[in-house]
Amino acid sequence: MEQRATAQCLSLLPKLSSLKEVKQIHAHMIKTALDQFPYEVSKVVEFTSLSVTPQSFAYARELFYRIQNPNLFLYNTMIRGCLINKRSEEATFLYIRMRGENLLPNNFTFPFVLRAFEDKLDLKGGKEVHGCILRTGLGSDLYVLTTLLNMYSVCGGSMKATTKVFEEMPLKDVVSWNCMVSGHVRHGSLELARTYFDHAPARSLVSWNSILSGYANSGRIEEAERLFMEMPKKDTASWNSLISGYLRIGDLNSAERLFDRMPARDVVSWTAMIDGYVKNGHYDRSLALFHQMQLAEIEPSEVTLLSVLTSCASLGALELGKWVHAYIKKIGFSIETNLGTALIDMYAKCGNMEKGLEVFFNLGTKKDVITWTAVISGLAINGKCREALEFFNRMVTEGIKPDRVTFLGVLCACAHAGFVKDGFHYFDSMNKDYLLVPRMEHYGCMVDLLGRAGLLEEAMEFVKAMPFEPDPVIWGSLFGACQMHKNLELGEQVMERLSKMDPWNKGNLVTLSNIYAATSRWDDVAKTRKKMKEKGTRRTPGCSSIEVNFHVHEFVSGDSSHLRSKETYEMLDLLAGRMKVAGCLPNDVLLLED
Repeated sequence: MEQRATAQCLSLLPKLSSLKEVKQIHAHMIKTALDQFPYEVSKVVEFTSLSVTPQSFAYARELFYRIQNPNLFLYNTMIRGCLINKRSEEATFLYIRMRGENLLPNNFTFPFVLRAFEDKLDLKGGKEVHGCILRTGLGSDLYVLTTLLNMYSVCGGSMKATTKVFEEMPLKDVVSWNCMVSGHVRHGSLELARTYFDHAPARSLVSWNSILSGYANSGRIEEAERLFMEMPKKDTASWNSLISGYLRIGDLNSAERLFDRMPARDVVSWTAMIDGYVKNGHYDRSLALFHQMQLAEIEPSEVTLLSVLTSCASLGALELGKWVHAYIKKIGFSIETNLGTALIDMYAKCGNMEKGLEVFFNLGTKKDVITWTAVISGLAINGKCREALEFFNRMVTEGIKPDRVTFLGVLCACAHAGFVKDGFHYFDSMNKDYLLVPRMEHYGCMVDLLGRAGLLEEAMEFVKAMPFEPDPVIWGSLFGACQMHKNLELGEQVMERLSKMDPWNKGNLVTLSNIYAATSRWDDVAKTRKKMKEKGTRRTPGCSSIEVNFHVHEFVSGDSSHLRSKETYEMLDLLAGRMKVAGCLPNDVLLLED
């Protein structure tokens, strides 16, 4: 009778679809005293621990830790469950506890434990497990050794230990050769990877894809193309690797052609293209492709959403950014550090800092230095400079150590608000309090701070006292300040340096001409304009964009290609007329007109 009840309970387990049903079976087992039998309980633990739902795994843990003297099967089951539920730390803890109870691991234990140390990138722990493998006489088990190979190739600083294990293996299968190929690719040794690939008695798709991704990611696109054409079989990962290779070198046309030819696309394919557009500055195309991805009913990953938010931030597409924020909540993504920071950055760059702060405060304790930096920089670019400095002090008080990027935001706030004294305080604090040596960009912020404040001589002395040779950006910042404050004498000195350092930068001639115009040196304006014509210099036309009904419209100065450009120019003329009536006149000297 008991055997029949046991069989009935256990036969139901694979058919169950929810934790509630599992609990009902478990309750029945308790009621009929079947929970006193280790085998029956172990099957319930096995079923719930191998589930990918957090609630089921939590139930398995609760059952497991109540069992006195769990056997090896239970330990193996829980360790495997930890890996499935991405709890590598607990998996290694269970292994150590099991060893402490004098249970001898078997060939099922070691692969799971090695994967746990691999996930943690814990080479020391992996080596200790290797020693235990040898002591337990499993040093010739193919499955164990293959997992050991992979652990060394992922965790090791070199492939030396991996190669030693491989050479000592009494038998090598396709997976072993794959480990050697992918390991050498991972460590950047493409020639060695190709050697193992060529000598493998049989090649799987994994090996082909490893070599292909190695060539593509290192910019060796011609070799990647040849390999792609040679492949006897291709999967989506193969197509994705070559697309990523094209995007890495900025060849968008080839990437698009390959993307269009793909027999099947996954979220990685769509994300690679969207991110490729973003990295190459084609933000409008990235958003258009994201829309197509939605129509194809492909659910985005966190990486996809990060790229889309970057595009919204760069285009100032606030309404679309808000929609993405709502969409993230709708599909159940947890807004933690990465997405939270991207949302803050998007709202800040779109001019809605209040919404950005709302996201920041909703993150609770899930804030790191990057999140704080996004808020500080966002407040600075939105003119809330005093608040930016207050947030910096608050961040330090909460024990978050600032980095160099944080100080760029702080110095930017000081520059925009004209806080010269505060600027020098924070600049000195970098090295003094946080052992952060200021870099070129920090010196650039200080030159900008002094220049905006009209302290041009002090800015020049600051540049001369720099511990390294100032770059054209530093001199360009000072040059811009000379234009702002109409300091012709210093402007000519700076121009002399810039013309030697960056002779092909035609924009410097434009700035010099503006300085001459601002000081009514019209003969010099004419001479400079003549030089500009000789060099073929033209002013870069201004460009702006506006979002209407989730569509971003871009306008370039002097361009009439937009469908509604006639109405746009009519409105501009109307606004210009009203500005004149209101007494707002253009700064004619900057128009470079005689």
